[in-house]
Amino acid sequence: MDILKTGKDLRRLNEIINILIKYGFGDMIRRMGLAESMEKAGKLLRYQMPDEFLSLRPPERARRAMEEMGPTFIKLGQILATRVDLFSPEWIEEFEKLQDENTALPLDSLIPQIDNSLGKPNKDVFRYIDPSPLGTASMAQVHRATLFSGEQVVLKIRKPGIREKIESDMRLVNHLARVAQSQSVELRRYKPVDIVKEFEKSLLRELDFSIESKNAERIAESLKKISYVKIPKVYWDWTCEDLNVQEYFKGIPAKNIKELMSNGLDPQLIAHRGAKIAWQTMLIDGFFHADPHPGNFLVLPKNQIAMLDFGMVGKLSNARREQLMKLTRHIVLQDAQGAAAVLMEWADSSVNFDALAGEAEDFIQQYYGLSLSELNIPKMITDCTGILRNYDIQLPPDIALFSKACITLEGFGRLLNPQFDLMTEAEPLIKQWGKTRYSPASLAKKLGVRALNVVDKLYEEPRPEIHTRSVQAIQAQTWDKQQVERWAKRFEHQKFRQTQVAVACCYLIISALLLLVPAGPQLYGYSIIGIIGLMLSTFSIQWYLFLMWWAKRSQD
Repeated sequence: MDILKTGKDLRRLNEIINILIKYGFGDMIRRMGLAESMEKAGKLLRYQMPDEFLSLRPPERARRAMEEMGPTFIKLGQILATRVDLFSPEWIEEFEKLQDENTALPLDSLIPQIDNSLGKPNKDVFRYIDPSPLGTASMAQVHRATLFSGEQVVLKIRKPGIREKIESDMRLVNHLARVAQSQSVELRRYKPVDIVKEFEKSLLRELDFSIESKNAERIAESLKKISYVKIPKVYWDWTCEDLNVQEYFKGIPAKNIKELMSNGLDPQLIAHRGAKIAWQTMLIDGFFHADPHPGNFLVLPKNQIAMLDFGMVGKLSNARREQLMKLTRHIVLQDAQGAAAVLMEWADSSVNFDALAGEAEDFIQQYYGLSLSELNIPKMITDCTGILRNYDIQLPPDIALFSKACITLEGFGRLLNPQFDLMTEAEPLIKQWGKTRYSPASLAKKLGVRALNVVDKLYEEPRPEIHTRSVQAIQAQTWDKQQVERWAKRFEHQKFRQTQVAVACCYLIISALLLLVPAGPQLYGYSIIGIIGLMLSTFSIQWYLFLMWWAKRSQD
């Protein structure tokens, strides 16, 4: 159905456009092609921006407009705050200021929602529910409660009717994104349709509190060996899509530095522990809290840390983590070509590799002579995303979340400890990750997988000639010539080493057979020639495998 032909959505669209005009974005509406549609609907775009907004910068006006447009747009701004590859630092700074706070609803208005979620009267489950909320936001309200067992819990209750309201807003946002992408060349580079798809997926996940609870349990599993971190226990008997019942922690918000110190707690130690927790989930498990700001951490006695609110999480696959490690290593080793090759992997269109490598060289020169622990992660991310914007390369959403989490974590650490350095905290885990990745066991596993892949190739049906030609044509258009030549040389070198290993294996088998030959000189009943051949071929295989491992490590 055309969005402009439905009465309720049309009224909401009028309201949104009114707010945009109020904050000085009327020209943007005209460039998007919405002016004509709205004038046909009886809404004339003649609203003048109030004088009080004339002195505000565009990012600040955009942030205030989003706050006035309501929860869906506040959440959208919070997602945009993670896109450091698309927006400059001044826009990111304003998006980060968006506060998801609302007037609290009386508990009586939420009781029917709680009873419906429990499937029984709340008095059958909870001895007492505190009518004063611990916190309130646009989508949910949080109350403390007591079970009949005496355990203290927290109820996160989804507000009635919020899903329908958000779904209505999302129809409008999708419509606006499509119009913006088709009508505005200026806005097209931001790929609004893709951003809205990512936002909608994230928002719908956040609406389902059972997903948030599963996120909490997964992170708790990855951190179970760290004694000083606490994740709230989920009470699954009463947790569902619109109600989250979890363990209550009484602690001090990490942002209250004076209160922490007055209670004998150590902010520097807390900063160190918080960084270790975050890096453990990012680098080792690849599943991390994507919004590690001080409000989501409570400090408990003995400098223990409780993590809260797992609505926004990030995932980094092994391949993504390898890309990040390679990029960091290329920067430290001043390898501009290698750094550019990693950035090229994120491009979805043809990019001039030589020009990109040139900019990458200027970029990494800033870090000449620095060790891993001396890197300034937030500055490095900001500089790197500046290069990406020049070439219209978008960070993959998972890496964008990771980048935003790093910047937030750095700010959190500096709040607790002005001398805090994020990379210093990460260095031990990065080294551990590298040792694990380049261990003989890991190499043997990868060689085994590649061997199986080669066998699978032998059983594959030949592809049609037309398809092969089309693939080759695409590759010829999108691959850089120098990069293809480097890959070809690496492939030839690897094949040569594999041939050497295969020949050495043949000698090993022959030597094993010679051991049992009765003729010739013997040692303890075995042929000396066979023993010597067995030792030489075993040594050769080990040597070739070592060379292959070393070459692989150098290339990465």
